[in-house]
Amino acid sequence: MAERRIWSVVVARCDLTAKSRLAPVLTDAERSQLALAMLADVLDAAARARLAGRIAVVDTPAAQGIAAEHGALVVADPRAGMNGAVRAGVAAASRRGAQAVLVMPGDIPLVEAGDVELALEAASSARVVVVGRDRQGVGTNALLLRPPAVIRPAFGVDSARHHLYLARMAGVPTTEVSSPQLGFDVDQPPDLAELRLRRPAGATGALLGQLRDRAPVP
Repeated sequence: MAERRIWSVVVARCDLTAKSRLAPVLTDAERSQLALAMLADVLDAAARARLAGRIAVVDTPAAQGIAAEHGALVVADPRAGMNGAVRAGVAAASRRGAQAVLVMPGDIPLVEAGDVELALEAASSARVVVVGRDRQGVGTNALLLRPPAVIRPAFGVDSARHHLYLARMAGVPTTEVSSPQLGFDVDQPPDLAELRLRRPAGATGALLGQLRDRAPVP
């Protein structure tokens, strides 16, 4: 797959404002630690997939350190929202010769290299948009753009539908991929409770073993 020159772009906010909807069950510091742990696991999955390169758009020195440890090129978060961060990462990949980019958020800690490969395999044509929905079917947990500027990112409310719409308006073929790991993101206390029950490996699992078990079980 590296010969296709596909780069991953992982975007994560890891400062003390990260994952604010988990504030009822985690402190500011714990939420930051969780964001860093999940970022590490997403980057690990990307590192084990057949990619030409990897970029992490992050906001803190700790996150930059984790990205560097996983062999990712660090791009500073421009503080222009999720879409601004994605655009910064895509632009950095394009400058390095990427023919396609796979954008993922840093809060999908169960994702595996096989899930990344699933998205890469779907990019079989010269122009394509590949969407991996979240488990609610509305958000976007993976967005593959071939070429990188084929559409503008539209992360936010109902982003999966928006990305598919933008692709259709541009006359670009679309396809969707899904897996339980790719679809699982952590935003709300019930997500965290379910994540604990799944006993994840990696950095996220290690951190959850240290945190106080205060998340409600749905």
